[in-house]
Amino acid sequence: MSWQAVAEKDFRDAIRSRLLVVLTVLFALFSAGAAYVVTEIDPPQQAAFTGEVTTFLLIVGLLQATAVFIPIVAIAAAYRSLAGERESGSLKLLLSLPNGRLDVVVGKFLGRAGVVAVALFVGFAVGIVVTASLADAFSAPEYLAFVGVSLLFAFVFVAIAVGVSAFTASTSRAAYGSFGLFVVFQFLWGVLAQGIAYAANGFSFEGIEQGDTIFNLFQLIQILSPTTAYQQGARWVIRLIAEEQEAQQAAADAPFFLEDWFGFVVLAFWIVVPLAAGYLRFEASDL
Repeated sequence: MSWQAVAEKDFRDAIRSRLLVVLTVLFALFSAGAAYVVTEIDPPQQAAFTGEVTTFLLIVGLLQATAVFIPIVAIAAAYRSLAGERESGSLKLLLSLPNGRLDVVVGKFLGRAGVVAVALFVGFAVGIVVTASLADAFSAPEYLAFVGVSLLFAFVFVAIAVGVSAFTASTSRAAYGSFGLFVVFQFLWGVLAQGIAYAANGFSFEGIEQGDTIFNLFQLIQILSPTTAYQQGARWVIRLIAEEQEAQQAAADAPFFLEDWFGFVVLAFWIVVPLAAGYLRFEASDL
């Protein structure tokens, strides 16, 4: 047995527990409802001036909602991955087979990522039907790019939840830790960035100007949030496809982390680091 077998078993267990069905139904309802709201009830402000809801404007309108809902789906799928097995005692049986602890961590991540990927693909498939029927000018490549970046964002929170789950033998603590990090990234990260900039400037906001060191520090901390990185990366890819990239290019002398592509570096960081930290803790823990 190896990480491939662990991932396959974990995916099958999720199907048997109906977790996959529940997440798929929830995300399908969300995708269809969000697309309808953005096109028919609360369209993007720019659409009011152009009189046309394009795929690009629709996706921009959806980003804030998906940035909240996708992490919830991913965490719900993954927070029990290791902690639940430790609570039930089945983890010892899993490790009694020819599996290393690294195999278990990687396999659990891939298994839960597979569950989330299926749920998102089905949900976005429903969303694409609604979007195509409601948008004035629909672009399948732009929508598919949005789906791809959203899937990468979902993997970030699967990795965070698996990493947290590897730290503890309690599913409740795994849930608190995973959802607590989601709250920090989603609602408190901007306050944290402002607080660090405030302290670095001598506990004052006076004198901070765009382009100076303190302002760049604030922007760097902002982009280090996976939520901000997801929104920035999604806009960049879709603008490339829509040939609207020139409108959002960073200044020539701007730091590299202000380039839109840097969002993907941040997303990769938040996949690798939580899994590595969780594995190191799991490897050192006494089961």
